[in-house]
Amino acid sequence: MKLRYAAGAAVLLTPVLFVGMTEPAAARNTHTMLIRGVLNVRDAGGEVTGGSFSQTVDLTHDATQGTFRFSRCAGGETTGVLVLTLYLHRDETVTPNGTLSLYEGTRCNDPDLDGTIRVSERPILLGKVRNENLFVKNREFLSNDSTSAEFSITHRAAEVDVGRPNEPSNVVATAVPVGNEKSVRVDWEDNANNETGYEVRNSTLNQNFGVNANTKTFTVPHLDPKVRYCFQVRAVGAKGPSDWTPVGEKVECA
Repeated sequence: MKLRYAAGAAVLLTPVLFVGMTEPAAARNTHTMLIRGVLNVRDAGGEVTGGSFSQTVDLTHDATQGTFRFSRCAGGETTGVLVLTLYLHRDETVTPNGTLSLYEGTRCNDPDLDGTIRVSERPILLGKVRNENLFVKNREFLSNDSTSAEFSITHRAAEVDVGRPNEPSNVVATAVPVGNEKSVRVDWEDNANNETGYEVRNSTLNQNFGVNANTKTFTVPHLDPKVRYCFQVRAVGAKGPSDWTPVGEKVECA
C-alpha cells in the first residue's frame, strides 16, 4: 500500500519599480529543525525491528511548512510510521503537528490502521529542544503488535544565514487618499546594520520597489482606491536578501 501523507539583489540608491518580478527563494532567517531519534516496531510473533534517524527540515517565512517521515516494518506485516509536519509562525516559533501510527496486516505497508498517537503541538522556541517518547499498541484483542518512537526536535538558526541582513519587522500599511487615487505608506522596523538597501513588495500586483539603506518608510503612489493592497518588506545585503516579511490582513494590507 501507499501511505498518503502530505509529504541578492542590486544596491538601489533611489526608489525603482520592478514590474512582474518572480519572487526569489528566501535566504535569511532560515530555521533549521533537526529531528533525531529511533523508531522501533514489534510484531506479534516477537520480531523487533528498529531504525535510527537524523534529518533536518528548513523553514522560512516564504516556505513556512516542512514534512518529515520515517517508517519501519517487523515480521513482514507490522509497520510503524512517524510523520511530522512543522510550521513556522510569525513570532519565530515552530509548531510540530504529527502522529506515530501502527499498521498491521498481511504485509508491510498494509493499510489496516491499528493505533495512533499525536505529537505534542506546543510551540518550540528558537534555540530550544523538544523531546518526545511515543508508544502505540495494537487495539485488537490479544494482539501484541506495537511501535515506539523516542526522538528530539531541535530548533536552531541555519548557518546559511551568516552575513545576511536581519529581516524587517512590524510592517504597517496605511492608505492615504490622493484625489481620485490613493497612496499607501508602508512603515517597518529596521533590524539590520549591514543592509545595502530595502525592497518593498506590493504582493497584490507583484511589484517590487527598491529603496535606500537605513530606511523605515516608503510610499507607493497611484493606486486604485477600491482595491486593498498587501505589502512585504525585505532587507538586501552584500551576501543576499533577508526573508520577505509575512503578510497579515490586519496591518500589512490597506
